[in-house]
Amino acid sequence: MSPIDNNLGVYLRRNLLLPLYWKYVKHCKVLDYYKELQAHQWKTLKENHDLQRKKLFKLIQYASQNIPYYQRVIQVHQISFSEDTIFTDLKKFPLLTKEIIRNNFDQLYKFRDHTYYRNTSGGSTGEPVIFYQDRDYFDWSLATKILFDEWAGRKIGEPMVKLWGSLRDILRGGQGFVGYLRQKLYGVTILSSSRMSDENLNNYVQKVNKIKPRLILGYANCIDELARFIQDHHLSVFSPPAIMTSGSVLFPEFRTTIKDVFNTAEIFNRYGSREVGDIACNCEKSEGLHLIPDIHYLEIVDDEGEEINQGETGNIIVTLLTNYTMPLIRYQIGDLGILSDNNRQCGHEWPLLEKVIGRVKCNFKSILGDYIDTGIFIGLLYFRENIKQYQIIQEAIDFIFINLVLIDKTKLKEMDKDFKDISQKIKKLMGKETKIKYNIVDEIKTSPSEKYMHTFSKIEKV
Repeated sequence: MSPIDNNLGVYLRRNLLLPLYWKYVKHCKVLDYYKELQAHQWKTLKENHDLQRKKLFKLIQYASQNIPYYQRVIQVHQISFSEDTIFTDLKKFPLLTKEIIRNNFDQLYKFRDHTYYRNTSGGSTGEPVIFYQDRDYFDWSLATKILFDEWAGRKIGEPMVKLWGSLRDILRGGQGFVGYLRQKLYGVTILSSSRMSDENLNNYVQKVNKIKPRLILGYANCIDELARFIQDHHLSVFSPPAIMTSGSVLFPEFRTTIKDVFNTAEIFNRYGSREVGDIACNCEKSEGLHLIPDIHYLEIVDDEGEEINQGETGNIIVTLLTNYTMPLIRYQIGDLGILSDNNRQCGHEWPLLEKVIGRVKCNFKSILGDYIDTGIFIGLLYFRENIKQYQIIQEAIDFIFINLVLIDKTKLKEMDKDFKDISQKIKKLMGKETKIKYNIVDEIKTSPSEKYMHTFSKIEKV
């Protein structure tokens, strides 16, 4: 272990190297915003609501004066707004979709300074969308990550392993000597989740054992795959105090396997996107995901764009409060979720997102027109003895296509009973007329955003 990874190294990173780097090299306000979030998490719900109202009004006011797309929207829809009524006024704005962004891109941004940079959505279910973000957005986003890591018990500068698949993040974090220095500076070791061969997985276990991270962060399905590799090969692995998943749905089966294999007390679930940053995370005392009023205003609406009751499943709509270069007002992120009406018992007076069900395109629609949470389908395949990987695709309203990677292809005939059981249960959920086809493959490729998609629907949800 190098000196930078021992206790002295952690102390230097937290108290000297990173503060100096952020202030004098990056010229950012990460620590200032982090301290604000630390303080605001203990404010009352009303106090945070008032802070959010002021921020939302300021953003809408700026967009109305500087962003051509919103100037046109306000004129066409005859929208008036004030600080006192801004939460109601906001609902007069039409939803902002990826298609609208593509068609109106040049009308949606204005460069205020030279800190802007270009980013793209992951594009896991289609064509990526281009966004402009700025220094203020980046600083708030990094401050949020630091706070969420703190909830999981990792303080600034402590060692972390990141099992990640984004090519941009891997190159930025691990390319050449500069990437090596950046990882050492932050205390983060990046392991590529897009190259999860048996050889690489074995190397990842060795690295985890050597680094002994305070926190492991990664896509839920990738950490699950690593856990099952450890389990299948009877390996010993270091037990980190906490594991945090992000980027894909943390299904109950994943949580159970990850917790059992790593013998980890706490599994944290972080939700966010490249377009708007990290949106929510559970703390050590809550199963629901805390939303941060300083950064986002979140709504749950039905397919017609109307707000629905707490506890009901709907489309997640996000207004980002920290990016003035390209304001995203009522952005339809493409996920389904449920707002919680439970009282908070942890002391954090922030709203709760009860559950993120996943991408709209990754959830199915039955013959009767009902949305089906595909976590149920995951459960049908997860514990089957000879199934290594799986992918379930809804080709049509009455047709399910299942790709399978088997552990032992010679045992395919013995799986007839499994296939019959799976098919019967799928038909019970989707309708008895549903046709089901199984396809045995050598591998299941990741999406363009380097994510492995367990479920995908090709039908239009209307």
